[in-house]
Amino acid sequence: MKANHLFPVSLWAVALAALVSVPCAAAEPPLMMIRLRGPNTADDAQWAKTFKALRENRGACDDVWFSTGIGFPKIEWHAAHAKRLVRYADDLRSVGIVPSLQFQATLGHSDEITLLEGVDGKTWGGFTGRGGTEGKACNCPRQPGFLAYVREMARLYASFKPSVVWIDDDLRIAGHAPASPWGKVPEGWIGCWCPTCLAAFNAETGGKWTRETLDTAMKRDTALFDRWEKFSFAGIAEVARVIAEETHKVSPETRLAYQHGRYRNDSQLTVYRAMHEATGLPVGARPGGGAYFDYNPNDQMVKAFGTARQRNCLGNPEWIEAWCPEIETCPRAFASRTAQGLLNEAFVNLAYGMNCLSFLIMSTRHETDEWYSENLLAPLAAEKPCLEAYRRHNAGALPAGLADATKATPEALYRFALAGVPVLPGPGKAYGEVTDADLNFSISQMSSSALLELRRTMDARVGGRMPVLVETPTVGLVVPRVTADGALRSVALVNARIDTQKPVTLRLRGVPSGVETATWWAFHADPVVLPLTRAGGEVTIRIPSLTAWNCGWLML
Repeated sequence: MKANHLFPVSLWAVALAALVSVPCAAAEPPLMMIRLRGPNTADDAQWAKTFKALRENRGACDDVWFSTGIGFPKIEWHAAHAKRLVRYADDLRSVGIVPSLQFQATLGHSDEITLLEGVDGKTWGGFTGRGGTEGKACNCPRQPGFLAYVREMARLYASFKPSVVWIDDDLRIAGHAPASPWGKVPEGWIGCWCPTCLAAFNAETGGKWTRETLDTAMKRDTALFDRWEKFSFAGIAEVARVIAEETHKVSPETRLAYQHGRYRNDSQLTVYRAMHEATGLPVGARPGGGAYFDYNPNDQMVKAFGTARQRNCLGNPEWIEAWCPEIETCPRAFASRTAQGLLNEAFVNLAYGMNCLSFLIMSTRHETDEWYSENLLAPLAAEKPCLEAYRRHNAGALPAGLADATKATPEALYRFALAGVPVLPGPGKAYGEVTDADLNFSISQMSSSALLELRRTMDARVGGRMPVLVETPTVGLVVPRVTADGALRSVALVNARIDTQKPVTLRLRGVPSGVETATWWAFHADPVVLPLTRAGGEVTIRIPSLTAWNCGWLML
């Protein structure tokens, strides 16, 4: 425990007692998940180095995802690899770490990336774009040989009884360069256009389309495009179903999960349903993509807003139990990201309703396992109590604020939220709405008085019912969490400036009667018990300074 004269041992006990009084939800997944790459388990010598780093930073490693690799080697390679993972999984279990699996290659991310590890086992046709270009190292989802290959992979890797099998985000209907480069996706470059897929689409629709005639027709027929979109998602859903079915045969308790970026509608639910139906078990989601550098710390916050929106877009079904955002550094080199950047992104995702965290932060190609241990894993482990306390205390509580009723980008909504007005980019308890008209200002040009006036105006619009009103000028996020009946459970704050945020006064609503103190938690500091002031029916509290680009939260 860090020394702090504001927090004597007796008060520490009070804070811990308050924390344990709120149990975690029964279905709560492991909090901190570390994703590995194939080279981390290439042989016993390398695994010994990686395992040492994980074991020594146990707090950051509740769950570890082994990787199947990013190439398509002969199936014998997977058989030998899976045999090693049985032993490596036992190593993890011996120190209390849950072993899981990342099915890191299905269709292939791109020819360039896939060929880093080779395609010696590929004997079937490749993913083909609208223009007729075939990805020689990527896969058509309907090729019988490919489906047999991934089915055998699933059978082999299920032998170590992974807790969860996470299918990577290359299971998508576009973004397989050079066949369907990302830049062309908005123009309709989705789906595989190989002869096998065109024949299947014609059989389904009764058509006689060629690649050229279908392309021309879809430009003017939106219903036909929608049909093709549905057909394309059905193709990748079948890949997920095959993996889920074979995994379930060998390891009936293993759950399936899907990694993906944002999409314009809820079509990705087709993949989730396939896994859920094949196993009869709840499934997991890992949404998110991009923002892999600390060049602009706001990027990771915007990414968290997009992730929360995606949960809304998917409809937030109850059978998706694990919401595990992508927190990644690429290429996982010294200059890519810092531990503080990872912590900030993790905290904001939890604040907006995610319930676990996946970190892809290690690579054998750039730094040593010792470097990752000291510079990334150890800081994550040190601050894990703050993250775990937040998740546990807020079990059953919802993010609260103004529902997102805009057509704006996540970045535009985030810039509005930096004014200190609670907003809901994803699911939560809404007290009103924020609309496109509300976003018509520039946060960088606002005076302190204008910031305070904006907060009061938005609060007045909802009848003074906002769970928290920040009465000190700040630039950063404010995220209250409330129970279903509106009782205030916590308030999260992010200082999004490059200087220390001075002490801040919060006006709180929905504080249960009899509550006289609250505990302030922040990264790199001990918790501090603070008094609540009650006067004239109002409740206020003064929270301590918060350092630059740091996060904290108030536990009621």
